Amino acid sequence: MLQLIKEFRALWQCKYFGEKGQDLIEYALLLAIVVGIGYLIYTTSGLQASIQSIFSNAGSVTSSAAAVATGAATNYRGSYSIRVPEEG
Repeated sequence: MLQLIKEFRALWQCKYFGEKGQDLIEYALLLAIVVGIGYLIYTTSGLQASIQSIFSNAGSVTSSAAAVATGAATNYRGSYSIRVPEEG
């Protein structure tokens, strides 16, 4: 009877705890490898300057768009005239 309990316990542990921890460790190692390779590419290929210029350009475009939108809204609220085409 004791042998049956030990076998059942071993089967239960293997079924519920067997590969869950192993999968988690594998995903963590894979993530660490991907992050390490990404960091090496980022530092050695000069991507830092490229990414910095992309975000700088995006910021200036956003600022320009906000200024244009604010100016257009001001013109609309103020004196805004509509031209009607002449018939002829």
